[in-house]
Amino acid sequence: MTNISNFGKAIKSKRLSLNMRMDDLANKANITRSTLYSIEHGSTKCSFKSIINVINALSLSLDITDYNKIRNRRSRATRTNKSIDKKVNRFIIFCVEQYASSINKNGKETYDLLNKNGIISELRNDYEDLHGMSPIYLNDYITGLLKE
Repeated sequence: MTNISNFGKAIKSKRLSLNMRMDDLANKANITRSTLYSIEHGSTKCSFKSIINVINALSLSLDITDYNKIRNRRSRATRTNKSIDKKVNRFIIFCVEQYASSINKNGKETYDLLNKNGIISELRNDYEDLHGMSPIYLNDYITGLLKE
């Protein structure tokens, strides 16, 4: 895992620990939601100013807490919470059905396509950020992941 990827995951973990939605942090940092998404997912195409705005909005210094400690603590909590698992699974089914409809394929073909490309895992990992998004946004998000 690259340093920029670790940095993005640390930013996302801090945002989640503060119970902030992506829209809230993006507004506070005076950047777009898509720029914040890029930062959190380790894109190298973000401006330094945007990154600094996010750091300031989260009241962080460049000495960020070790991401692995935060990640391990959060994943254990998620694994033990069955109601979260059910919600995430329903969300994934919804995403697959919506995307299947938009590309005129059946659900199994679409699930296999998304799973093969690691998108099912992305949807599961990004559930907190994505579950309130519109079907159009989710379809665009999935299309973007398929193009990467």
